[in-house]
Amino acid sequence: MIQQDDFALLAMALLRIRRARARNLPADLFSEPAWDLLLELFVADAQGSRITGGEVSSRNGIHDSVMSKWLRHMTKIGLLIGDGTGNLNDLLTLSAKGLAAMENTLSETLTAAGAVTSAD
Repeated sequence: MIQQDDFALLAMALLRIRRARARNLPADLFSEPAWDLLLELFVADAQGSRITGGEVSSRNGIHDSVMSKWLRHMTKIGLLIGDGTGNLNDLLTLSAKGLAAMENTLSETLTAAGAVTSAD
């Protein structure tokens, strides 16, 4: 059985990979602010902390207006908890729905990575 810590380690690795990509290739090729936000919030949850949309924007090179739009949308569809107005200074956390979706996604990612490794 995959442990919660494995999911957090994978999320951190994915963030590092995304940042390396942005450093070495044109950043506009890989714009996925919603994914960056979900990964950042998942890692923060695993570390027992909360972060703001502004922190996520700064760390991932996401324009504030784009992050604000995603905060409103992701709150509306129930993936994160915040005030829902797109305020970049609000502390955010994944909702139960968002956390479950990330755990499932990361679990499937680890399974796929294991399948690729086993095929070698």
